[in-house]
Amino acid sequence: MPEEITYSENSVLIQSSKLQETDEHSCEDMPPQWQPPPRPIARRCFIILCYIFVADSNLESFWKRISRDSSKGWRDYHAEYFDFLDRISTVQGLLLTTTAVFISTAAPLSILNYAADIPYACLSESLVFALFGLFLQLFVSAYLGPRYKRAKTLDELKEKRWMIFCYLFNLALPALFFNASLGWLLAAIVITWCMSQSLLTRILTIITVVALVLVEFLSFVILPPFRKFWAVSLWGVHHDRH
Repeated sequence: MPEEITYSENSVLIQSSKLQETDEHSCEDMPPQWQPPPRPIARRCFIILCYIFVADSNLESFWKRISRDSSKGWRDYHAEYFDFLDRISTVQGLLLTTTAVFISTAAPLSILNYAADIPYACLSESLVFALFGLFLQLFVSAYLGPRYKRAKTLDELKEKRWMIFCYLFNLALPALFFNASLGWLLAAIVITWCMSQSLLTRILTIITVVALVLVEFLSFVILPPFRKFWAVSLWGVHHDRH
């Protein structure tokens, strides 16, 4: 009985070591061009861009994700991205419709005036970003998508550091335009309420905006990975040790 237990434990250890070896061999080393640059200013900009695009201080986790199981990780990454793009396209359409309604419809109450100069300018900007966001989503999914999925594209991105950041920037553009459109719409609504003829509406709007901004700011400062992002961007402190 003790011999059977020892044999089973040894077999489990051998299997686990084999799995670790296969995992190590299935994931190639990250290209040297994807490493942080040696110069301090360029290195800080590199870390900030990594936090913006991949939510990490470097590209190692991103590389492990896309390079696992040969080209399967690369295909899985794009499948997840285009599924996210489909969902954001639906929300972008709703945002575009909402902005168009605000622009083309008069305010239901006399104390609110969406047609004032500043709110109307914000609504116009929101509409422009929403339209361009939908165009970019269609362009990325229909034109760039089939080209990005190819393993040959990954081989080309390995050659230069700026190429991988241009690639990540192209993938992030639809989400950035969506956030810009949503931000302009929120700005138009908040400014309209702050310009309201009702004193109670102005007070409640200011209190709500200050509270939400404070909560969001604390969440960005305290919670990872944004805590390290602020440390790097403001003070140049890098806590990761590899």
